[in-house]
Amino acid sequence: MPWPKLKYAVLLVVFAAGAAVAADAGAPPGERLFVPSPKGWTMGYHDRKGAIEVTELVPPGQTVGDWSEMLTVQMTDGAAKATAPELLKERAEMIRAGCEDVGAGPPAINKENGYDTALRAVACTKSKQWGKGELTLFKVLVGRDRTYIVSRSWRGEPFAKDTLPVPEEVTKAWLAFMQAVVLCDTRDSDRRCPKNGGGEDQKK
Repeated sequence: MPWPKLKYAVLLVVFAAGAAVAADAGAPPGERLFVPSPKGWTMGYHDRKGAIEVTELVPPGQTVGDWSEMLTVQMTDGAAKATAPELLKERAEMIRAGCEDVGAGPPAINKENGYDTALRAVACTKSKQWGKGELTLFKVLVGRDRTYIVSRSWRGEPFAKDTLPVPEEVTKAWLAFMQAVVLCDTRDSDRRCPKNGGGEDQKK
């Protein structure tokens, strides 16, 4: 199921603002992760430690130290050591350890463009460290060369476990966003990259 121009590091991630740029001159052949960049958002953090590379984007006027919304992309080099649902379970447990209470729905498991993927929302009613509530939608994509975890997060006032802290339109927008996150491989015609920076061009 098929779920704007900034590149960094070794061009493995493409934050697309319209036209796809995976085939730009200088980009080595291999996997590409296409991620829609919300309008006006900027990169607030990027670092690589060992096999793990993390990039964080925030809305205008916000920073990675003071935010209410955040987009995070994590890449881990090498073959995956766990399945996509298992990786989502690990994330939920990490959040649980730092929260007063946690709510998490079941993972939505899928195959997109030939890759195993999984989607899951995790809610933290109140962070023990920050004293705020958090809601995060995770998407895991298990590639051949590395594993990718994309997340959209909200942070605000604490909330009850049985309530949704954001409007329904926000969750719908997050789901549409995750549907547009595409993993592809310039070396593989069965995992082709999108022509227009969207998810409709890849094989299901």
